Amino acid sequence: MTFNRNDKMFVSIFLSLVLIYTFPLLTQQAYYIDDLGRSLYGGLGWSENGRPLADVIFYIINFGLPITDLSPLPLILGLTVLVISLAYIRDYLFGDDYITAVLCFMMIIANPFFIENLSYKYDSLTMCLSVAISIMASRKSYSREISNIIIAVTLTIAYLSLYQASLNIY
Repeated sequence: MTFNRNDKMFVSIFLSLVLIYTFPLLTQQAYYIDDLGRSLYGGLGWSENGRPLADVIFYIINFGLPITDLSPLPLILGLTVLVISLAYIRDYLFGDDYITAVLCFMMIIANPFFIENLSYKYDSLTMCLSVAISIMASRKSYSREISNIIIAVTLTIAYLSLYQASLNIY
């Protein structure tokens, strides 16, 4: 899919709304549950929980070990990728009805259970990436072409290697 002018406008407006909504999380200075251990010891530790791709991503964005607190960068990156993936399915679900798309997609971001995921300083990136990849995998699986099936299976393995709870989104 290529983004046209309207898609780019949708992404920029929707991302602006999402960043305004999550502003309190972007400015928070408190660590949430697992964040404290990661900030104290600088270790990865996601592979032990079945999330090896999360280890790889944080190893790369931190240029090795120990990992450091890069917040709010992980949250901003995660939300950006999530908004782009929602824009990817917007045309398929809503056509040119941008207002309905924003209202429906905002329910995903404003969901209290998802807000908890966004509260993590470290895990928010991989959780958002997992949701975004799951959305793209479900969109690819509608086509019965062999190339799209291979892409959907690869994306499924990727989002399960980031955060297994995203399986219910698929």
